[in-house]
Amino acid sequence: IEIQTESLGLSAEEVEQLITLGLEQDLLNGVPWLQTIRSESVPGLSSVVLVFEPGTDLMRARQMVSERMTQAVALPHVSKPPTMLQPLSATSRVLVVGLSSKSLTPIQMSVLARWTIAPRLMGVPGVANVAIWGQRDRQLQVRVDPDRLKEKGVSLFQVLETTGNALWVSSLSFVEASTPGTGGFIETENQRIGIRHILPIVSSTGLAQVPIEGTTRNLGEIADVVEDHQPLIGDALTREGPGLLLVIDKFPGANTLEVTRGVERAFAELRAGLPGMEVDPHVFRPADFILAAVRNVGLVLLLGLVLIVLAIAASFLEWRATLVALVVVPMSLLAAASVLCLAGTTLNTISLTGLLIALGVVVSHSVMDVGNLARRLGQPSPEGRSGTTFTVMLDSLLESRTGLIHAALIMLLAVAPILFVEGASGVFYRPIALSCSLAILASFVVSLTVTPALCMLLLGGPRRERRPPMAMSRLGGLHESILAGFVRRGRLALVVVGVLSLAALLLLPALDRSLLPWFKERALSINLDCAPGTSQPEMSRIAGRICDELRSLRGVRNVGAHTGRAVRGDRVVNVSSATVLVSMNPSADYESTAAAIKEVVDGYPGVHHTVSTYLRDRSSEIVPEPDDEVVVRVYGDESGVLHQQADHVATAMAGIRGVGETQVKSPAQQPTLEIQVDLSKAQAHGLKPGDVRRAAATLLSGIQVGSLFEEQKVFDVVVWSTPETRHSISDIQSLLIDTPGGGHVRLRDVASVKIVPTASVIRHEAVRRYVDVVFSVVGRGRSAVAADIERRLRTLPFAPESRAVVLHGQE
Repeated sequence: IEIQTESLGLSAEEVEQLITLGLEQDLLNGVPWLQTIRSESVPGLSSVVLVFEPGTDLMRARQMVSERMTQAVALPHVSKPPTMLQPLSATSRVLVVGLSSKSLTPIQMSVLARWTIAPRLMGVPGVANVAIWGQRDRQLQVRVDPDRLKEKGVSLFQVLETTGNALWVSSLSFVEASTPGTGGFIETENQRIGIRHILPIVSSTGLAQVPIEGTTRNLGEIADVVEDHQPLIGDALTREGPGLLLVIDKFPGANTLEVTRGVERAFAELRAGLPGMEVDPHVFRPADFILAAVRNVGLVLLLGLVLIVLAIAASFLEWRATLVALVVVPMSLLAAASVLCLAGTTLNTISLTGLLIALGVVVSHSVMDVGNLARRLGQPSPEGRSGTTFTVMLDSLLESRTGLIHAALIMLLAVAPILFVEGASGVFYRPIALSCSLAILASFVVSLTVTPALCMLLLGGPRRERRPPMAMSRLGGLHESILAGFVRRGRLALVVVGVLSLAALLLLPALDRSLLPWFKERALSINLDCAPGTSQPEMSRIAGRICDELRSLRGVRNVGAHTGRAVRGDRVVNVSSATVLVSMNPSADYESTAAAIKEVVDGYPGVHHTVSTYLRDRSSEIVPEPDDEVVVRVYGDESGVLHQQADHVATAMAGIRGVGETQVKSPAQQPTLEIQVDLSKAQAHGLKPGDVRRAAATLLSGIQVGSLFEEQKVFDVVVWSTPETRHSISDIQSLLIDTPGGGHVRLRDVASVKIVPTASVIRHEAVRRYVDVVFSVVGRGRSAVAADIERRLRTLPFAPESRAVVLHGQE
């Protein structure tokens, strides 16, 4: 369960102190069935993730969390209310749709997307969330210049009070509009007539005409009243340039194809009401890969079926025996698949892999059973023995059981270790062992029931001698001669097996150790990360240049990108991150096109990037790549002490045999403008620290004073400063702050304003900050090195409220 809290304008440390800690410690820690609690605090966003014990009912857990969230009103009023995100599928993105227009402004497109398109898409069965990248909410903004206010003799408080009271409803508790009242009704002899008030303010022009309380001036004379949008936390680039990207997520268990078709039908219904807007549903469409995969698998299965038919027919040279084998093989696999479905396991790529692994054993069972039954049924009864068909079949089955049982046990033992893999990897790969084992066991059941019955029906007629086919005779003779040679030279056979095993062990490190399959999706996901503190326009410029270069490549069909994040989006990042989505033409050569795409991205050396498919990118979060590293997680509260403890741990482990390179993974730093009030100077002007913060917050970040209700839509009304007054550090230092006596003072005269480095992201686990110390392993086994590090940790002294643990598996 993930809970996100939007807090635009707060630094990562302020998000942690004002929001994350309150949510973690006071509300969410100790929820029933909770296994661990993690969080990330980035500028403007708090994300708290609750992981529950395996087997916990998700709906009951969400109910428990919802009950705790009713107390969130106790949090400081510096953010929007915390939102519990909808449950999402592991591969949640079902469609990414680009919206662009040459006739509509970005604000007009955003209004249509938020109030028309998104609600309709949320009504599609299976859709869990619609996040809008590049959204520009319509706002009425009253932009003030402190110097201009001083010149006109108007205070910032008067502007706030006037703007709030001009609206029906205000979120400011100190203005009269915070309690607007109702219209009421009048009662006549036979009617009750309701009373409704109509707000005359529908645009910036109307708001500018509102007179300021206590003066003869109106808002338009002392401030710029404009219609604009909120500060961006992210942006989007489409095929036509800047626009919107709608990222549509699905619920767990929802069918991707059905949800995709439902969303496309919804867009077809909406198209008539979206004049001038271009809709591009092919920015990212997993349904294309699914349909292509189904076609490819169908073709391979068809070819495999033909080859199996030919192989079995060549083995028996008799249509009856061939028919029995062709019925028994798929029946065993279908029986295993049916048991999986009854157990609640879906037939996915992982479980299908297990069935394919068992296919060899299934075919072997079927061919040997049918071959033995056909041979024994074709032999005349020995003289003096009244053997029945049932007796002959029983003897045949018992004859072939020993070898088949040994083969099946070898296969079951080979996949058994997967059942003991712990953590998320075990859950991810356990269906392989389960489906493979079920298919082998189902093959035994079928061979004891269905195979004899079919052989009795098709092969049990009058006894006639059936001579084994020439192919079977030659293969059998060759097999017996080779086997006889190995049996006579047992020591030589053991030596050969030993040499081959040793060669396999020597080659093992050179093999690809990735546990994840590589699917050739024709939609690539490119994650970009610039230095923390990179501005949103600069990140959009870099992503735009990359998109332009990628569009020029041969084989590329479509390119889109989103920077930063979106409200209730699936990415917890700052504006210095971006994702580029590239779709290839179906006819393009996959390898060469993917290589060309990677070459383009490699041409931006200052940008850290990864090129992957969506499935692999999401799967890597669940099943990390194997490595030869030991991670020690150091927990603490105070940042400086925490990093000192991490350095102490790194130094103390340097002498352990097998420990190579050591790295302390501290969060990257970014520049932050720090304002610290000087109490004595502020007191000389009659100001308190809170007065300075509130005034600076209004001028630098803006404050919502109310809402404008229009045509079933709600728009914010904000008091802010003009862009020119908050353009540089010198502008900030020169901001005018109202004093209680009606005067003004510069911000630099009551506070220090300087740029300092701060953490770009602050991560918690179990309600504590942590830093990871990573040790590479050289020349020894990872487990042995981890055990030595763990023993050494027990002897190290730690500061109060600090500790360190060695991570194992998926921790």
